[in-house]
Amino acid sequence: MEIKLSQLATEKINEVVKSNDETPTLRIYVTSVGCSGAKFGLAFDDAKETDTLTEVNGITFITDTEYVPEYSNGLDIDFTEGENEGFVIKSLIPIKKSCGGGCNCNH
Repeated sequence: MEIKLSQLATEKINEVVKSNDETPTLRIYVTSVGCSGAKFGLAFDDAKETDTLTEVNGITFITDTEYVPEYSNGLDIDFTEGENEGFVIKSLIPIKKSCGGGCNCNH
């Protein structure tokens, strides 16, 4: 899976790694799925035998082989400063899923 990491996101991850004495290994996981696609989260974690590892800018990203690939063919990770400060993870190529009803999402 392709993972793009902005320079600012790289710097912020390295700051957290250094200040918390963490290993630079982050799991990307699906937090929720809705009509507009999946939302993703990041957490420090250890890899499992069935995980996929991708290194970008000296940081190892872990993705499972089931959920993340089901909703994306690649991810773009950035960091936003200001009022809503935090990491922003967007799918490069969202995989469309049907909604299941109840919403007006034009599927």
